[in-house]
Amino acid sequence: MTDVPATGPHADEPDEPITPVIKVGIGPAGSSGPDVPPSIALPTADQSVLSACTVATKAQLPAVRTLGASFLTVHNNGRFVALVVDADPATTGQGVLAPADIGIGDRELAELATACTAEQLCAVLRPRLLERLLADRGPVLYLDPSVHVIESIADQVTSVLARKPLLLVPRVLRPLSDDGMRPTPEELAAAGVYDSGFVGIAPGAEAFLHAWFDAVRQAPESSATFLDSAPALVDHEVLRDPGIGLSVWSAGQRQLTMADSGKLQLDGHPVRTVHFAGFDPQRPWLLSADVDARPRVLLSEHPQLAELCTTYRNELVRHGLGQDRAEYGFGQLVDGTIIPNGLRVEYRRALLAADRAGERPPAPAFGTAEPDFLEWAAEPVEGLPGSSRWALAVWRDDPGLQGQFAEPFGADSQAFREWCAGPGVASGRLHLDAVPKRPGAETTLLEQLGVSVLGSGWVADLIAASARASGLPAATEPGYPVVLLCDDEVSAPTDRYVVAVRTGSGDPGALADVNEVWVTSEASRSVLEQSVAVPVRTITLPVLDRPVREEAARAASRSAHNIGDEVVFATVVDHAAERVGNALGAVSAFLAAFPDRPDVLLVLAVSGSADHPESAERLRLATATDPRIRLVEDPISLPFLLDAADWMLSLHRGGGSDLLAWGLTEAAARGVPVIASAHGVVTELFDDDTAVLVPCHHGGTEPDIEVASKLLREVADDPEAADRLSRTGRWHLLRAYSLPKVADQLKERVEHAYRTWRARRSASRGGNDTDPLGPLHSAKHALLRQPDVDVASRMPMAPALRKGVLRVLNHYDNHLRDVLGTVLDGMERTAGELLRRQEEIREVGGLVELEGLRADFERLIDRHSQLGDQLVSTDDGVVRVSADLAGQGRRLRELEDALVAEAGKRTKQLDTLADRLDRLTLMLDKTLDRIDALESKVAENLRERDGRLESGLRSADQALRTSDALRRVVVREHERHGGAVEGVPSSLVLCDVGVLRLPAEDALMLPLLSSNGVWEPELSRLIDSLVEPDGIFVDIGAHVGYHTIRVLSMLGTSGAVVAVEPSEPVRRLLEHNVAVNLSPQIAERLVVVEGAAWDQAADLLAEPALTGGITVRPNPGQPVHAGAAPAQNQVPAGSAQFVGAPVLEPMDDSNPVELGGSVRGVRLDKELEATQSLSGMRLSVVKVDAPGREHRALGGLVRLLRRDRPHVLCAFSPSAISDLGDDPITVLREFRTWGYDLVPMDQQRVVSPEEVLEASGGSRSSTLWLRPRGKGV
Repeated sequence: MTDVPATGPHADEPDEPITPVIKVGIGPAGSSGPDVPPSIALPTADQSVLSACTVATKAQLPAVRTLGASFLTVHNNGRFVALVVDADPATTGQGVLAPADIGIGDRELAELATACTAEQLCAVLRPRLLERLLADRGPVLYLDPSVHVIESIADQVTSVLARKPLLLVPRVLRPLSDDGMRPTPEELAAAGVYDSGFVGIAPGAEAFLHAWFDAVRQAPESSATFLDSAPALVDHEVLRDPGIGLSVWSAGQRQLTMADSGKLQLDGHPVRTVHFAGFDPQRPWLLSADVDARPRVLLSEHPQLAELCTTYRNELVRHGLGQDRAEYGFGQLVDGTIIPNGLRVEYRRALLAADRAGERPPAPAFGTAEPDFLEWAAEPVEGLPGSSRWALAVWRDDPGLQGQFAEPFGADSQAFREWCAGPGVASGRLHLDAVPKRPGAETTLLEQLGVSVLGSGWVADLIAASARASGLPAATEPGYPVVLLCDDEVSAPTDRYVVAVRTGSGDPGALADVNEVWVTSEASRSVLEQSVAVPVRTITLPVLDRPVREEAARAASRSAHNIGDEVVFATVVDHAAERVGNALGAVSAFLAAFPDRPDVLLVLAVSGSADHPESAERLRLATATDPRIRLVEDPISLPFLLDAADWMLSLHRGGGSDLLAWGLTEAAARGVPVIASAHGVVTELFDDDTAVLVPCHHGGTEPDIEVASKLLREVADDPEAADRLSRTGRWHLLRAYSLPKVADQLKERVEHAYRTWRARRSASRGGNDTDPLGPLHSAKHALLRQPDVDVASRMPMAPALRKGVLRVLNHYDNHLRDVLGTVLDGMERTAGELLRRQEEIREVGGLVELEGLRADFERLIDRHSQLGDQLVSTDDGVVRVSADLAGQGRRLRELEDALVAEAGKRTKQLDTLADRLDRLTLMLDKTLDRIDALESKVAENLRERDGRLESGLRSADQALRTSDALRRVVVREHERHGGAVEGVPSSLVLCDVGVLRLPAEDALMLPLLSSNGVWEPELSRLIDSLVEPDGIFVDIGAHVGYHTIRVLSMLGTSGAVVAVEPSEPVRRLLEHNVAVNLSPQIAERLVVVEGAAWDQAADLLAEPALTGGITVRPNPGQPVHAGAAPAQNQVPAGSAQFVGAPVLEPMDDSNPVELGGSVRGVRLDKELEATQSLSGMRLSVVKVDAPGREHRALGGLVRLLRRDRPHVLCAFSPSAISDLGDDPITVLREFRTWGYDLVPMDQQRVVSPEEVLEASGGSRSSTLWLRPRGKGV
């Protein structure tokens, strides 16, 4: 086989089309061994050849080789290609494609590999591979590496792909039962209905592949369920072959057997593919290692399936499993540090956010950008000082760490930091550069007058400018004692004087850890002083000297924004502060001021639309109808937009409005006059000579819109006032809030704060600066002292004796000095190390245990001094030995004292335990007494309950007898006064709809209704819930009108009821029952159709029914009468329907009926459309009580069913349908083609036609609810 490069012909070859062929595999074709699969070639344009592909990692190469071998074994002319996502030069070649071969660049691959796990990366690149192969070579089949092909699938796949661009295979062919076994229905929903390991693609699916790649790239975790949405995106076909896709999902639903031919079959179909997803060769006793608890299928119970698993495992081993296992190429950094999944998720979010914002994405972890990635991963998470992205990801991925360190960047930060630097780095879970750093540890405190300004935003910029202008040392790092926090998201190290700078009252709870609060207005200060315990001071912001807006800038801005000579009012809108900004108030004032004036404009500079879509849409709708109001959302330059304005308008409310008011100073400094609400800081910044102030209601903070509209009308025609206010407003702000003036105020505040910090620091510090190791050094020098033998003594020979003793004990004395010197040297080194660590702890901000360590160290120094004194007092070895013996005796006595004390303590504990046991025994006795009392009380309550129950039963029995007696009285009175229907033998029944007359020969409904008083209560409740007030209720087979009267009573005069009854005597009883039980106004809403509902106009045969009515069937010839039935008994027949009840036996011969008589069959759609009173009304509910004839009755109504989509409730009898000569399964399928779901009344869920027949047993009649698909109940 000749290999031709995939890139096409060489430059020196003629430009003839050459089919690219790439072998996949390692080793020559036809050889044997684990590294030698058959030749696998890239698909060509020949659509008669089945082409397949897969996506895998290097670690999955044995599975890829096994898949390729099994596929090509049963497809001799098939072609196959594999994409290895982490391919390297040693892996590629011979047809193994790398991501670069399908158009994935190095940077894109590095980003995807950083953002995805191995499985997710394969899922992301799958549609890209299919798209590339489809563009070059036509239809392609994708198979997962874990698929094993047993029989040919060429005919099944190619035939579908010739018709449709997408082929899907469901994981299961029947729903999984919710019995607690795994996999569960919930797991199936999470994994996706369709098998993503078997997907066919043909030309026409290009847009779908694009959408697939985009969706999975943004959310790789959704790759399993994306195919569930495929039917809505592209024309497709579902391949429901039981022999394809045998897996852990479907193994419990399909019967695996061995055919006579020796081939395996599933439900009678040949086994073609098996999906071994989750199969672990190390645990071959499980079909899927992911389902090890309560599996639906046990291999021990399915030997055929177990043999399949064994064969597949052997194939994996033959193709290289267990030999030089390759690691995933993107699982760890170069140094072996594993990238946690949580960090991959965080990187993917940052990547997508940068892509949407058009910013530079963070560097990936692979390639040359690894140092930049580590820098990004080591950055602290916003709002979590002392954290890192990597450490947070490791903590979130490990429940054990979450239990061990509940607050890793709070109370447990030190312990968690030690774990990260120790076991975390040693185990390769955390990179050394990403170990969290101690908050503020990098910034050294400079103990001098200075100020640090922390935070971002224009308020922080103005404070920083004031600090620099004050002449004080200033920085943006917390190095100086006084720290100004201008942002809620930043924090300051310990041992600082922290001042929170706020532009409003804000949340007092966020000010718990500060020493002072500075606000920008007296109004905010008065509010905040009542809720915080720290001092609150007022500081103003500087108004910088901006260049005055020139006429050229104004003209340029108006030209850029397509504004002519109109008077322009500009308003700044921030949807994050919708209520405070009150943009709708500005719009209302503008519309009230200028209802129809064309030469005015209101320009709204809007920000925050993306984060607050509801507020943005509310404002858009409020301004959409007036072209004079323009919304400029997210303007590129706000000052450039304001250059076009004649007036700056702000009708803000109270509550956090300081920021808005100070923002007005920017416009005023550029020479734009201001119209603003007169409350809060606005009244401190402006007055009536420098701005137009809008009064508020009752002196509050809600601006008066009516007054504002009047002011707008006045200033719109007064350009001189605008020019005057622009000059005076700018001059006032630059004079009152100049940068030097505000800087002096800031300097005074900072100096005061610094003095307070110095006083507090001095009070907390100790005053002892002596060397703590001095006593130890002194004790060490004492070892060098020599005994003075010439000291005067009363004994003449004392000096000589002393010299003799010293000479004798010289060796022992030198030994003691060496030992004691060594001990002192060790003590000195230990004390020095403790002192050094103490100084380090003090330098980095201190710990809670510092004072305790200092006290321990002082005690250690005292102990060392005592030891030195003891050493000095030791003259000779004899005294030393005596002292040691004395000390030993003293310690023995102390030990004896300790033992005596411990014995006394134990005795006391035993006494305490005995007392507790006594108390517990007493409490137990009391508890037992209470239990006895409760048992007695419960027994008494039970006796009382039994007595009440017996009394209630007697009362209920008496009430039932009384009710039966009253029922009989009512029936007799009605018989006496109501009158019977002439010529129709009938019996009177009292039921829940009233007094009904039923045919005397009714052997079904009459006895049930007489004894129970209700008929089909479940069906009645369902009808009540479905009937619409203004709709039509069609009662086919109405009989004596039970359901007709119920619905008429419920609808009143709002809707209508159509009753279809072919039997003339029964129809007369129906009309009589309606007249007796309903008022004339309601009875007028009834339309009675004289005939039988059928699918065409025809003469039908009438047969007697058990209910006293008739049932009909098609008339094959002339009618045969059963006796001399009078002419008046010839009843027009309706549609092929059952009227009343199932056909059981003929009626009594004493009552002449139309046995075999002809009745008129009518199409109900024509009858209803011809009825004038029903014009303009729609069908709501259709009830068909005609088992075996319901499809014929509904066939004459199908046009209205498709138009109005009413709910249909029919009595369904498969045996009666078969007796009529029709096929029940065909009838049910026809119902579904009309747009209806099949819902049995006793199941209340959508079922298939087969399930309906199975439930009915082929003969039993049941009530079937035809629910319109997609229509709510």
